[in-house]
Amino acid sequence: MPAFGFVGLRLLVVVLVAGSSAVSQSTSKDSSKPAPNAWMLIPTPYLDWNKGIAPSVRAERDKDADEGAAGQELPLTAPHPDALGPGHGGGVPRSDIRPDPNRVVLTGTFTTHRSVLSASEFSLYTEVTVRVDEVFEDRGASSAVHGGDVTIVISGGTVTLASGRTLTYGTEPVQFSLQPDHKYLLVLSYYREGNYFVVMDDWDISGGTVRPNTAPGEYRAKHGLSSLSGLTLEQLGPALGKLLNVAQ
Repeated sequence: MPAFGFVGLRLLVVVLVAGSSAVSQSTSKDSSKPAPNAWMLIPTPYLDWNKGIAPSVRAERDKDADEGAAGQELPLTAPHPDALGPGHGGGVPRSDIRPDPNRVVLTGTFTTHRSVLSASEFSLYTEVTVRVDEVFEDRGASSAVHGGDVTIVISGGTVTLASGRTLTYGTEPVQFSLQPDHKYLLVLSYYREGNYFVVMDDWDISGGTVRPNTAPGEYRAKHGLSSLSGLTLEQLGPALGKLLNVAQ
């Protein structure tokens, strides 16, 4: 099963710091405005990531995340780890909606999040909870239903260790990120064994219009290649219906 490395957040070398040091990273060098992913620096208390989740599901998610740490010689908690996780590919997709056998297309709101240090301590990932508004497509026969919650997994995050120290990984400022309390149109891929989703594409619809929230999406919008960017929420449903018939 693919690891989380392709969800759009590049894994960086781990930094083991106190909480006060982590906060200082939340601002981009080029702006006083917090980066879109600054929320990832909020630490999840030690072992709180195992509350309210079945051990078998947690183990499956840990396994998938650890696959992304292939080639990493030391756990993230080891002194002076220097191995990098895998990178990720780029490019601009030909369509706003990319094909995937387990594709799920929905709108929903980012409500909560928590970071997870895997049992092996080789990977650190974040679980984002999204409250679902409308499901437009569900090829994966997933858990997504109107009014329900789904879990999206992304690489990186921040946790508090048993020692009280803060471990943060893959939280460097980025231009695009999901953000708490924002509403999104999400194109997801569903992973049944761990009952989680990863993001293939997303658009911020918090303001009532569709805005790209990825670099490829912004490129497509700027070059007149997007059939979704700029639409109102009332226009979104019909437009998605046409796209989903094409993007098999």
